[in-house]
Amino acid sequence: MSISKDQRYYLKLKALYYYYEKGYTQTKIAKSLNISRVTLGRLLEEAKAEGMIKFEIVDVRGSMKTLELEEKLKARFGLTDIKLVNCHDAQDDQIPNRLAYEAADYLEQRIHSHMKIGLTWGRTLSKIIDTLPSNKSIQDLSVYTLVGSTSQSVDFQPNVLAQRIIDKYNGTASILTAPFMCQSEELCQAIKKEPAIQSILEASHDLDMTLVGIGEEPIRNADHLSDYPFEPSTINELVDAHAVGDICGNFFDINGQLCDTPIKNRIVSIDIHDLPSHKQVIGIGGGQQKVRSIIGALNGGYLHTLITDVQTAEKVLELTER
Repeated sequence: MSISKDQRYYLKLKALYYYYEKGYTQTKIAKSLNISRVTLGRLLEEAKAEGMIKFEIVDVRGSMKTLELEEKLKARFGLTDIKLVNCHDAQDDQIPNRLAYEAADYLEQRIHSHMKIGLTWGRTLSKIIDTLPSNKSIQDLSVYTLVGSTSQSVDFQPNVLAQRIIDKYNGTASILTAPFMCQSEELCQAIKKEPAIQSILEASHDLDMTLVGIGEEPIRNADHLSDYPFEPSTINELVDAHAVGDICGNFFDINGQLCDTPIKNRIVSIDIHDLPSHKQVIGIGGGQQKVRSIIGALNGGYLHTLITDVQTAEKVLELTER
């Protein structure tokens, strides 16, 4: 039986009242109005199209700007996800701790039994692993290191980080038992062909989660670059090649292209050209010294998820929208 426009209007009004004011389920509303769920859905859609209901998001904590920034960056760089941390009151040397806390919370919600996880190395990753709570209910975790080890900063080495993850969960670690940088390209290629090393490099193509740090931009005539075992002359070569940062010792320019330097083929690590084909690459880094590094990593398409601070994200968007 057909109903008049006035009756239909009143029916829609009642449906809206029950749904938004009384909090009834759609099943209860349909039963109360003696209509089907399908008809109720049509009435609600009509009401919305006719302007009978309007929505207003009340941002009581003032977080809408951050949300909009996240969405702009996701759209600009084709990211799957992004986590921004407000560090407006923090010094640059305090930002890694803030990022580590939020990143640990992000990872805790996503790590589960039977996962294959790959990781690089660095101070921020070390802080993240320190912050992760132990969860022995997680079983059969497989952790793979994706870069060789240096003789410096033992606590930040990939093999140490991998073992610390396993200590917090249950599983096994597969470690690249190789130096970070070889004396020659020939030696590097020979090491990569070693069965134990080759098997880990091949396994990296089937990871469920890949955790990478984003290295800072080299500065000319610096006596060091983060914790890399580079001489000042090597750092200058990277500067001359327009390097803005690195992942696993693979240095790239602002456009994400790998830099052609003498050390390019001497690093024992995965090829970052493979990262886009990984299931989920999570990059963590922040602070003003990482702005151009993050831009290069994003332009190269090496990341699926970015965890950084709001201020760095704002600068990244500002520089890439010009």
